[in-house]
Amino acid sequence: MLLPFLPFEAHETPISFGNRLSAFHARSPLISVAKDFGIDPLDMVWNKPEALERLAEVSGVSTEILRQNAPIALGDREYDLRGETVSAEFLSSPKIVFCPACLHEDDQRGERCARWSWALAVMRTCPVHEIALQRNMTRAWNDRLQSLDHLVPERGEALQIIVASAPRRVPSPLQDYVLHRLEGREGPEWLDAQSLEQAVRATELLGVLLEFGAEQTLPALASDDWDRAGRTGYAFTARGEAGIREALQQQFDRFSTSKGTPGARKIFGCFYKALAYSKSLKEPGDIARILREFIWDRIAMPADTKVLGKKLPERRLHTVASLALETDHDPRRLHSMLVGQNIIPEDAASHFAIPVEIGRAVAARVKRIVKITKLPDALNCTRPMVDQLCAERLLRPIYYGTPGLNGKLQKGVDGDEVVDLTDALSAKATLSGDVSGLVTIAKAAEKAKIPGVCVVQLILAGCLQSVARIGGVPGIRGLRVCPSEVKAVAAATLLGMTATETFAALKLTRDAGWELVDRYPEEISLTPQKIAGVSSAFTITRFLPENVSAFDARFTTLARAAEKHGPGVKELKISLKKVGVKPVLPWREVGADIYKVSDIAKFLPS
Repeated sequence: MLLPFLPFEAHETPISFGNRLSAFHARSPLISVAKDFGIDPLDMVWNKPEALERLAEVSGVSTEILRQNAPIALGDREYDLRGETVSAEFLSSPKIVFCPACLHEDDQRGERCARWSWALAVMRTCPVHEIALQRNMTRAWNDRLQSLDHLVPERGEALQIIVASAPRRVPSPLQDYVLHRLEGREGPEWLDAQSLEQAVRATELLGVLLEFGAEQTLPALASDDWDRAGRTGYAFTARGEAGIREALQQQFDRFSTSKGTPGARKIFGCFYKALAYSKSLKEPGDIARILREFIWDRIAMPADTKVLGKKLPERRLHTVASLALETDHDPRRLHSMLVGQNIIPEDAASHFAIPVEIGRAVAARVKRIVKITKLPDALNCTRPMVDQLCAERLLRPIYYGTPGLNGKLQKGVDGDEVVDLTDALSAKATLSGDVSGLVTIAKAAEKAKIPGVCVVQLILAGCLQSVARIGGVPGIRGLRVCPSEVKAVAAATLLGMTATETFAALKLTRDAGWELVDRYPEEISLTPQKIAGVSSAFTITRFLPENVSAFDARFTTLARAAEKHGPGVKELKISLKKVGVKPVLPWREVGADIYKVSDIAKFLPS
């Protein structure tokens, strides 16, 4: 061991220590005396164990202390750094990195030290002086063995000029995370579960995508650009998978209205390519799984499509075009059906994704559709009865368009619902050839002074005992009921108003009225009364007058307000708009503009 003993600085590199040791004992740089110490200079460059062991013997400093401040070569461009395996790309070499303020302070003390952390590519800001680190390219193979006195000749005022021109900033949270991890501290759970290089790479690449866009080429980025990307990416990766998915969603949303069909490579660009084709990072880590699953969950693609090395087991999403192709439908009709069912917006882009199960169910319904004009024949009833069945929702119309645009829609009914209704009615009736004393549903409704649909509701609810059907006469025309029983049961059971009566009283269209009912229990809603069946799970929907009055006292439509106070609907709408009165529930939500009575009362004549 050389004497006198020269202490090792806790933050310096073995090469920096070797240069100080050589200068102290031999008045020469390490590159000149390495062989005198019994060290192969190239072994020192690569921090090979035998070189560090010999340096430890010469200096009296333990090998472990030297090893912890050096990336130890493992072969195949990989290094062991404090127990973490990193690639050559993770390190700043071949650049010489330094903080001019640190060197100026070293000069005041008498000798310069190269900090081990400067060897990390992610290290871009001095944590002591909070300025950007400087990066100089090496000029010769042996520069890595040279002292900082040789590599950075500037001193005094020249060094302070560099300090003054360096950008001021606090260290990035990603840089802090790396240093803390290498010091043995715990960090965010998801990042700690990755290798150190995977954690940094995922964070920086995600930040590049968000900061510079999908078309950014990585080699064109400067050190400060990577620093900016790391700061942005860390805000998401530090929150694990949820944060990463949030970032991916932000990027995905930028293409929501794009023309054509943008794919994963178009949307995620440099981020996707770096994970798919990186030569320096053989295994990108969990970030690849997260991106892959995100893509599969949002971009329609057929089964067996390969994404980041794995095939999609089965299709998860459809576009209108792919769904139409699979189910042999006209795309325009299918599009209208999907809009009418509120599955896609009316102006949906061509790549708008539809869950496979939902899309296929809608496509199947399209094949089963019975047009409204065909329902009288299918149910063997009159057209007015069909209208009543739809109005009271015993049959639910299927829309080819947006509900609420009256007169501009084609409607139909799911054929399965038609079969279910006729089967349910038949099940409540006794097949009989003797129907003396019994009458048709239409006749019984006339005598009881109720709509025919109410008789149908009483049958389905099991409230009537005398229900027969005539053999050979299908559907509703084949049913017979006791008129006196219908009248008595209706008077005792059918409390309140039908949906048709309620919506008419409130000047609401059928569609708007039911949309309000479906909002229950939200504040702006119509609360229905459900009358339970006697021997059936079927319930009858009615509206109590007091509930309708309560709604009418709080909310109104332009048509209702105009009826009460005189001005026409058009004039009233213009007047309210001028004074800034807006509907509390707009047309686009329920098919009618719903206002608060209190909001418009002061602008209406008493």
